[in-house]
Amino acid sequence: MFAHEKLHVYGKALAFVAASSAFSAVWNKKHAVVDQLGRASDSLVLNLADGARLRSGPSKLKALDYALGSGLECAACLDIARIKGLLGKAETDHEKQRLCEIIKMLVGLRKAWETWKAREDTVPYRADPAGSASEPLFHHETLEVYGAALETMAWLVSLPGANELSSRLYRQIDESVTSMILNIAEGNGRYSELDHRRFLDVAESSAVKAAAYLDLAVQKVMLIPKECAPGKALLQRISAMLSRM
Repeated sequence: MFAHEKLHVYGKALAFVAASSAFSAVWNKKHAVVDQLGRASDSLVLNLADGARLRSGPSKLKALDYALGSGLECAACLDIARIKGLLGKAETDHEKQRLCEIIKMLVGLRKAWETWKAREDTVPYRADPAGSASEPLFHHETLEVYGAALETMAWLVSLPGANELSSRLYRQIDESVTSMILNIAEGNGRYSELDHRRFLDVAESSAVKAAAYLDLAVQKVMLIPKECAPGKALLQRISAMLSRM
């Protein structure tokens, strides 16, 4: 048995991958979130396995941080899928609860690995205790900038004629807004300040690119300025908040 196969959280991560693969299989591949969810869920499992293999304490923690970030990215993907109507509220809530348990177990494992000794075979770990039912499942959900980012996706989905935009340009706008949301979520969960800032920088860059793609849509007479104004205002607000974080 491999070291990672002894971890209870590894089995739960595999179960999430199986579930997410099943419900996303029927999603239209034009949505950027489809590929992102697949990559993030795979990364969660692969980095957890790699962390268990490594003999160096700092290297183990770094791999586990990647797994944690991927788990948070998966949670943000579920929010996007809900906004796009790809998942219902009940299924979204169920899968986010599943991810919340995984994240808490990973945090517990990270605390155990901080005092890990190279010759130890296994270490005990547990999930952090759950908060009240009314509390957000993930810390990034409490951030104003994350709420604004989800609002931007909701605006894009409801944009009149959005599906009639050139498939390439719509995909680029969708990818930029999706990237912005996922990097806010993942960056907020990073332990390293450098990693935290790097992901927020990527999120800010994605916000600027999304605004530029909207300008292109106007110039190509695919949208009118009045239609773009609310989205541009949201993106400008998000960019300003990210630059101050």
